[in-house]
Amino acid sequence: MKLKRVWLVKLIFVLAFAIILAPKAKTTVASDADKPFYKNAMVNTYVYDEKGKRTKDRKILAGKAVGCYSLINYVGDKPYIMIGQNKYVAYMNVVGLDCQLNHNSYIYSSSGKRMKNSGVLLKNGSVTVYGGKKKINGSKYWAIGVGLYVKASNVETPKGEVTSDPNTQNQTTEPQTS
Repeated sequence: MKLKRVWLVKLIFVLAFAIILAPKAKTTVASDADKPFYKNAMVNTYVYDEKGKRTKDRKILAGKAVGCYSLINYVGDKPYIMIGQNKYVAYMNVVGLDCQLNHNSYIYSSSGKRMKNSGVLLKNGSVTVYGGKKKINGSKYWAIGVGLYVKASNVETPKGEVTSDPNTQNQTTEPQTS
């Protein structure tokens, strides 16, 4: 009985000593800058490195959620937004650019046909364009959503630098599950 008490006291002493001398685990709380915000890629986009060179990663298909960080990297005059360590996508393919319509505009499909029940976008209205101009059946179009286009001649694009504003249209706070 006395032997069990001695071993118990020794065990308690060793455990207490180990707890005191154990290195403290650093607990870090992620700041808002470390947490990604999720945006849907509106056009197919490739992944680039910080020098603007395409990586061997698979392209991100239109409609898929992308975890973006607020860091914007300029290569020349083209902006890229960070999606991971040394991984970037073109800013225009994910975040887009708010533009004003200078004419009433119909919405077109990816084959260049007018979508019948989509209505009309009115002059002086705001629209977010993605990617670059795309040539469909000889006419140039801007993407305004996944598979949705407006004629480029109807859109007035502002000139200037893009800013990091996570409060834009297609942002979500959770990753897409499908």
